[in-house]
Amino acid sequence: MNVKSIAVGQRITTRGEDFLITNIINNSDGSQLLDVEGISELVKGMRFAFDTKIDSEIKAVDPNDTKFIADTESGYRKSKLYIETHIRNSTIYSDKITIATKAAFNVAEYQLTPTLTALQLPRPRLLIADGVGLGKTIEVGIFITEMMKRGKGKRIMVLALKSILGQFQQELWNRFAIPLVRLDSEGIAKIKTQLPANKNPFDYYDKTIVSIDTLKNNAKFRHYIEKSQWDIIVIDECHTVANSQSQRGDLAQFLAKQCESLILTSATPHNGKKESFANLINMIEPTAIPKSGNYTNEDVKPYYVRRFKNDIKEDTVRANFQDREIIRLETDLSSEELAFLRYQQNLKIQGLGALRRGKSKDDLLFSIMIFKSFMSSPFAALTSINNRINKVEELGLKSKKFEDSLEVLEELKTYLEDILKAKEDSKYKKFKKTLLDLGWSGKKKDDRYVVFAERIATLDYLKENLIRDFGLKDEAIQSFSGSDTDVEQQHIIENFGKEDSTVRILLCSDAGSQGVNLHYYCNRMFNYDIPWSLITLEQRNGRIDRYGQKKTPFIYYLVGKTEDEAIRTDLHIINNLTKKEEEKHKTLGDIGSIMQLYNAKEEESKVIKAIEDQNKDFLEELENFDYGAAFISEDDTTNATITDNPYEKQLTIFNSDFTYYKALFNQLNGDGLMNAKDFSFYEEDEFLELNNTKELDKILYDLPSESKPKVNEFFKLTTNKDLVQQSIENARKKTDEWAEFQILFDLHPAIKYFMTKLEASVPKNEALAAKLSTKLPENSAWYILQGQVSNNLGQPVISDFFVVGVSEAKVTKCIPILEFLEAYKLQEELFNEHITKEELNALHDSLPVAIEFAQQKHMKSLQGKLSSSMFEEMVKHEEKIMKWQAASLEQLEVKFENTADTNFMKNKKEKELVEINSITSNSSQYLNNVMRLADQEAYIKVMAVFFNA
Repeated sequence: MNVKSIAVGQRITTRGEDFLITNIINNSDGSQLLDVEGISELVKGMRFAFDTKIDSEIKAVDPNDTKFIADTESGYRKSKLYIETHIRNSTIYSDKITIATKAAFNVAEYQLTPTLTALQLPRPRLLIADGVGLGKTIEVGIFITEMMKRGKGKRIMVLALKSILGQFQQELWNRFAIPLVRLDSEGIAKIKTQLPANKNPFDYYDKTIVSIDTLKNNAKFRHYIEKSQWDIIVIDECHTVANSQSQRGDLAQFLAKQCESLILTSATPHNGKKESFANLINMIEPTAIPKSGNYTNEDVKPYYVRRFKNDIKEDTVRANFQDREIIRLETDLSSEELAFLRYQQNLKIQGLGALRRGKSKDDLLFSIMIFKSFMSSPFAALTSINNRINKVEELGLKSKKFEDSLEVLEELKTYLEDILKAKEDSKYKKFKKTLLDLGWSGKKKDDRYVVFAERIATLDYLKENLIRDFGLKDEAIQSFSGSDTDVEQQHIIENFGKEDSTVRILLCSDAGSQGVNLHYYCNRMFNYDIPWSLITLEQRNGRIDRYGQKKTPFIYYLVGKTEDEAIRTDLHIINNLTKKEEEKHKTLGDIGSIMQLYNAKEEESKVIKAIEDQNKDFLEELENFDYGAAFISEDDTTNATITDNPYEKQLTIFNSDFTYYKALFNQLNGDGLMNAKDFSFYEEDEFLELNNTKELDKILYDLPSESKPKVNEFFKLTTNKDLVQQSIENARKKTDEWAEFQILFDLHPAIKYFMTKLEASVPKNEALAAKLSTKLPENSAWYILQGQVSNNLGQPVISDFFVVGVSEAKVTKCIPILEFLEAYKLQEELFNEHITKEELNALHDSLPVAIEFAQQKHMKSLQGKLSSSMFEEMVKHEEKIMKWQAASLEQLEVKFENTADTNFMKNKKEKELVEINSITSNSSQYLNNVMRLADQEAYIKVMAVFFNA
C-alpha cells in the first residue's frame, strides 16, 4: 500500500502481526517513522517503531480476508469463549466505573468520585485532596484500574514517601492486582545485577514505585526519566512538590509533562500560598490558572476532589471509622522543672525587652526554642544545650547573644541535669505510671502503643528508660525516624502492622506522621510532646484513627500543669492546640482551615508569635480572620458522590466471572495449550489454583517477588472478594508475608496472559463458524463483529460489539451482541452440526456485505454521533484555552508596560510570550487530537459467525 495513506489510529500488518498506529513522524526523504502498539495476539500491548523505508511490506489490515473454520468444540463453547475473551480483553470508552468494583475492597461510592471526576476531563488528571485516613490509596487503585481497562494504563510510575513504598505497593497489588516494581535502595541494587549498565529500568519495567528523593538525588535516574514517557504518574503526598523552585518541585513539574494522566494526592494540598497551590493545578492543567495568578475556585474546581470524614454519609462506610477517645494526662511540674522554666522565662522576658528596644529578636527566639525542646523532654533540651556549648567552644564564638553565652548555656545545663539526676521528669513519670495503670508490661500479650515525639533525643531517652524500668528486651521497643534508610523505614512499619510482631511500643518522630498505616493491631497512641502545628498533630492522630480501624482509637496527651502564671500561659497556648484539633475533628475535619496557613512550619511560627504576645486566645481570633484565599477551603468540599448511576453495565455471555474462567482454562487444556495438572478449580470458595510454571514465571518477570509463588508452586486466585480481604488480614499476622489469595479478575497479569493465549489459539485472519439449523432463520448468516474507532492519538474511543445478519447477499438486521444471543437463546446449551467446506466458502463470500454495512452504516452512525458530541466538548474547551491565552497576553503587556526598553527586558518578555504561545499551542493540539476521530474507516474485527445454511 502507499505509505502516504497511513494515518494515526489505522490498523496495519507487517512482519506477520497486526498493529495500531499511535504516532507518525514524516522523514525528509518521504519515508515515515511509525509508533505502533501490537493488537494481534503475539504482540498485544507491546510497543514498537517501524521505519517505512525499512519495513516496506506494511499494509492495512483487511477484515474481508478473514477465513472461517468450523468450531468443533462441544456446544460451540470455543466460539462463545473467543467472543467473551475479546470483549473482556478489549478497551472500553466510558465515563463510568467499568471494572474496579471487582477488586478486593468494600465499595464505597465516595471513593469512586475521583475517578468519575477525572473521566469528565479531556485528559484524566486530578488532585485527590481528601482528609487524613479516608483511603486515598484505594482511590488511586480505582483510577489506575479504570485507566488500564481503557488501554491507558500500561506504563505507570508511582512516587511516594520512602517509608511507605512497600505499603503502597502491597495495597495496589493485594486489592487491584496492579504490579509495581519497588525501586528502593534494595530494589535498585537488585536491578543493577539483572540489567545491563546502560539499560533504562523505566523501559524494562512498565510499572514502578519509587521515592521522589531517589529520582531527585540520583543523576542516572534523572537521565533515565528524561527519556521515558508514562501513561499514568501518581505523586503521593504532593504538598512536598508544591514549591516549583525546589528540586522536588522542579522534578515534579518535569514529570507532569511526561505522562498522559497525572494523579496528585495530599490531605494538606497547599501551604496557604496561592502560588504553591497554583503550581499543583498547573501540573494537572497548564491553562487552568490565569498568568496573573488571580484565580478563583471556579478555575480550579474541575481538577480536584476534597472530602472529610463528616462528608461521608453511607452507614456502611462510617462503620469503618471509630469514634476516638481523648485522654488528657495532666502532670504537675516538679520543683526542679519549675526552676528551669522560671530561668527560661527570665531569658524570654529579657529577650522581649531587647526586642521592644529595637534590638535583635535572637534572644527571644532562643528562649522559646529552649522551651520547645524542653516540652519534648528535659533530655532533648539538655542535648540541644550540650551541642550548642560544644559549637561555641569549638568555634570560639563570642557575642552578647544568649546562644553564644557559655554562662547562660551552663546555667541551663545545670538546671536540666538536676532534673534528670533527681529523676524529677514529671512527664516521664506520668507516662510510666499510665502504662502501669493500664496493665502494660511489654509482654507479647500487651497492647501496642505508638508514641510520637518531635525530637530524636526524646525517642532515645524514652527507649533507654523504658527498657530499664520495664525490663524490656530490645525487640519489644522500636524507634522510627527520618534518619533510617528507606528499607529500614519500610521494614519497621510493615513489622509493626503484623500480628506476630514482638514490638509493643513504636517510638516515632514526625517522619512517621504521614501516610503510614499504624492501625492494624494498634489503637492506642501517646503524643509524648505536642507539635506546634495542628496539621502535624492531625497527621499523627490519623495514623491510628483512620478508615479500617476496628477498635476505639485512644489518643493520650501528656500536658504540663502549674499555678505559676507566666509559665501557665505558655503551657495553656500549647495545650489549646490539642483542644482545637479535637473540636475541629468533630465538626469539619479540615484542621488546616483553623490557622489558614496550611503549612506546618508557618503554623509553628504563629504559635511562637502567640507565646511572644502571651496571647492564649489566638486560635479563636484566627478562625474569625478572613484571608480571602482563592483556593480550596472548608466551604468548598466536593460532594461525596457525583452521580446516581456510576456503573457501566457489563457486557458478558457468561452468567458469572467464575464460570467464564473455568471455561477458559478447560478450553486451553482441551487445545493442548496448558496441562490439566497446572490448574484446579474449587467451586465452594470460587477459587483457582494455578501453577507458576517456568513459562509463566518468565512471562510474569515484573511482578513483585513477594507476590509470586516459587516455580511449580501455586497462585491462589479467587473471585470471592471477602476471601481476598480475609487473606490480606491473615497476612498481617506474620512478618514478611503477603496475602495468600489474590483477586481473580481480568486485569490480573496471569489471567491476562491466559486470555491472550485463548485469543491466539484461533489462527491469524481466521474466525470460528457455528451452524445452528434449529435456532436461526433459514439461509441466514450472523457475523459477530467488533467495530473500533480511535482518536488522533490512536486511543480507542469506540469499541462496539454487534451482529450483522445477512441473507441472500443482503443485510437483514444489525443488533447488539447480547440482544442477538438472547433473541435466539444462544446462551442455552447448543448442539454441534456438521459444517462443510462449501458452507465455509459461502460464509466467506457473503462476508464483504456484512463488513460494508458495518463500516458504512453501523459504525459511521456511531462515529457521527460521537464526533458531534466530541466537537461540542472540544469547542467548549478550546474557548477556555483561547480565553486563557488572551488573558495571559493582556497580563504580559501590563507587566512590561512600564519597564525599561532594554535588551534584557525584551528578551524576558519574549521568553514569556513564547511560553504562553507554547502552552496554548500544545493544549490546543492535544485537544484536537484527543477529541477528534481519526480520518479512517472503523477497524472491523470478525470474531465468529453463527449460521443456518
